[in-house]
Amino acid sequence: MSRAEADGHQHAQAKLMTWLGAFGLIPFLAPPVLRIDWFEPTLAWSSLQIVYAAAILSFLGGVRAAQAVFSDDCRSDTLVLAMAPPLVGWALAAIGVMGQGEPRLAANALLGMTAALAAQGVWDLTAKALPDWYRQLRLPLTAMACVGLVIGAAAAGG
Repeated sequence: MSRAEADGHQHAQAKLMTWLGAFGLIPFLAPPVLRIDWFEPTLAWSSLQIVYAAAILSFLGGVRAAQAVFSDDCRSDTLVLAMAPPLVGWALAAIGVMGQGEPRLAANALLGMTAALAAQGVWDLTAKALPDWYRQLRLPLTAMACVGLVIGAAAAGG
């Protein structure tokens, strides 16, 4: 594959990931705005948002683990740190979902998810091993996801 073909392929991947990332923001923004309550009283809308945030944290941790494994310099510290996002997401999801009857717990879990996503975003933005287009994409996606979670925390706690 020529350099021009490789650049074109990478551009196409970045464009597709941009669209997929934008669609991936819907579960962060829709539940608190629309107050989706189709599953009430079994599952509150805030739980839907919390569970999705945990899934995204797991995905992002997996991206970093895969990047480390497939790099020429597989660093064990990156592999170990890549396990933190899914574990933090799981713990916060457990608190938020099991405590859905207590609005403060759901709000705090959403704020915890906000902090975890922001921390993951900073880690990704500063990772020189990740492609530039991926790092550039992470900032707006992380910012919008965090906005959605903060709106959700305000709506859940108030």
